[in-house]
Amino acid sequence: MNKTTSFKLFKIFGIEIRIDYSWFIIFALIVYFFGFSYFPQVLPHTEIWLIIIITIVSALLFFFSILFHEVSHSVVAIRNKISVKRITLFVFGGIAQIEKEPDSASKELVISIAGPLSSYFLAIIFGLVWILGRFIPEISEPAKYLTLTNIILGTFNLLPGFPLDGGRILRSILWRSTKDFEKATFIATNIGKVIGFAIILWGIIYVFTGNFFNGIWLVFIGWFLQSSATQSYSQVIIEKSVRGIKVRDVINTHIVTVPSKITVREFMDNWFMKYPFGRFPVVDPDNDDKYLGIITLNDIKNLPQDKWDLTKVGDMVNIYVEEDKVEMDMELYDAIKKLNDTNISSLVVIENSKIIGLLTKTDIMKFIKVKSAFK
Repeated sequence: MNKTTSFKLFKIFGIEIRIDYSWFIIFALIVYFFGFSYFPQVLPHTEIWLIIIITIVSALLFFFSILFHEVSHSVVAIRNKISVKRITLFVFGGIAQIEKEPDSASKELVISIAGPLSSYFLAIIFGLVWILGRFIPEISEPAKYLTLTNIILGTFNLLPGFPLDGGRILRSILWRSTKDFEKATFIATNIGKVIGFAIILWGIIYVFTGNFFNGIWLVFIGWFLQSSATQSYSQVIIEKSVRGIKVRDVINTHIVTVPSKITVREFMDNWFMKYPFGRFPVVDPDNDDKYLGIITLNDIKNLPQDKWDLTKVGDMVNIYVEEDKVEMDMELYDAIKKLNDTNISSLVVIENSKIIGLLTKTDIMKFIKVKSAFK
């Protein structure tokens, strides 16, 4: 999940907590299920205003359980000197953005197992509330549901397929026994694909036996697991192929800059129509060619053509921010993660306020392709 499709809620332990816009889909479904189906059925004599309160509190505790699971992973990762940028809640649950893979099997094991253990811990807490409040159905029924939810959450995540926690635990065991991280990842991700396929098949059976909603949901979960497993293994292969490579080895220093004072029409006629690029760095010629930002064809598309002669490129530029910057000595893999995280197609190298090169996804893929061909 990237920042452009999510927004920040708060920070905890230095970790940014974000909500992806897709989260509102599952939140609405959970509220609908609690408010119009589950609680009216198990609490038939409870007044509607109290049902509403119980629904809201239960939905928030449901997502607190998911967040608690991810925070547990993150806290253990931080204790093992692995930084965690953010946790994002989205339609399929939650995901912690851990900055790098653990550098040992033992670290992976303790980080991975922290999530399921935290879910079982919450199951015990809600279970105690369930038992102590058994004579008050407005307390016992939500507690019962949350107890079972956390047991299911912990158990589901222990399935031995990557990228589930159980798959990471399996990888740590295989990694320790084979001393081969790539091989361990290959086995764990393939098991993850099999589990994903099995869940999809299970969902299809549900659909054709009349349980349409649960069936469709299982199909989506299975598809998500399969695609995540494939992506995870690809990341390992990419990391291996660029290990030891620096940004300076890939960066494109043959760039064509655009003066900020020219008009959009001049820019289209003399830059876009002349050079085979889709993005151009914009500089200020009156300020020692200071780098201002990037302008793209998409920026121009939003401007009516009758204003092209009246609008300066400097007025259209996507202003440079520090997040767009990359250092020459940065590991290429870290730069790739930064590109993916910020969801942009290129990063810039700036020295003394001047641009000296661009790092684009196209250049990276070309480099990896050429490097792989000569292995």
